[in-house]
Amino acid sequence: MNFKVCLAVIFLLSVSSSSFAQTQKGSFVLSGKTGLNFLFSKVTTGTDSITTGKSKSNEYDFALGAGYFVANDVSIAVSGTYSYNYSKIEQGYLNNGTQNITQSLSIVPQVQYYFPVYGKLRPSAAAGVGYTWLRQRDSRVTGNYNKVYELSGVSFYGGLGESYFITRFVSFDLGLQYSYTKLKDKLGSEQIQKQSQFAGTMGISIFF
Repeated sequence: MNFKVCLAVIFLLSVSSSSFAQTQKGSFVLSGKTGLNFLFSKVTTGTDSITTGKSKSNEYDFALGAGYFVANDVSIAVSGTYSYNYSKIEQGYLNNGTQNITQSLSIVPQVQYYFPVYGKLRPSAAAGVGYTWLRQRDSRVTGNYNKVYELSGVSFYGGLGESYFITRFVSFDLGLQYSYTKLKDKLGSEQIQKQSQFAGTMGISIFF
């Protein structure tokens, strides 16, 4: 009887260790994700017979990252996030209008912890500090390549997530992320921009 109990314990330990092999010390992870604010829209104003104005916009962001598990369930990672926002407003019968483009790039080293919960669902928490560059162009600005401003500064990130392991080495990820940035103008003006944002994310991670 004791022998059977020992075999059962060994079996459970082997299953437990294999289920967490993807987040053990010495493992690597590659991830890609996008924000849940993917937006493409078109708005037309006027009456049933006459169009007086149109506006179009699209917005998206995506991030790529790589990490190394320095301890069981704890990884040190670096991610890069690119975001793009475009809007165009057309007014009047001559189709005169304005275009506005905002782009940003963030590089963020971060620490992520996977909570040791058994099963395919693994909650996690992450925090990081990085650097962000942001540029805005407006067609109404005639000089300096239509630049309104070009900003850069420190960014702070924190987030909670849930990973569902489709296989032992691939997970589908959902998360809620908070970010705070304080940016200063690189073109010489006194422009300062502060951003505080909550955002949902989804993505896929590969462990090896």
